[in-house]
Amino acid sequence: MPLRKILVLDGVTAVCRFRDDGVVMEAEGLLASDLIDHLAKFAHWYRRMVSGNIDLMSLFSQMRGWSPSQGWVVQGVTTTVCSVGNMVCVFENAEGSLNEVMRALREAAHE
Repeated sequence: MPLRKILVLDGVTAVCRFRDDGVVMEAEGLLASDLIDHLAKFAHWYRRMVSGNIDLMSLFSQMRGWSPSQGWVVQGVTTTVCSVGNMVCVFENAEGSLNEVMRALREAAHE
């Protein structure tokens, strides 16, 4: 799924695909290129942190099914950042639907 298909969703202001080292592969949206770079590095770092926490939950709980993660969401008062795989997206809460954005990210990440 091209990034533009995610960008046209209500409220989405930026979306990007990044490599496993956090470097931007492609991006669309209203954010300046330096902010897109920061977004990709943040998403890369956050994904690694979530993976580490999932590993610990699996170890301590002795329960199956924690891993791999299906993505993550950081929601603020007005803006949300969410990610699936190596895709990350920023959208305005009042205008967008988290479920719709996560569905689109999941589809794009698995193409």
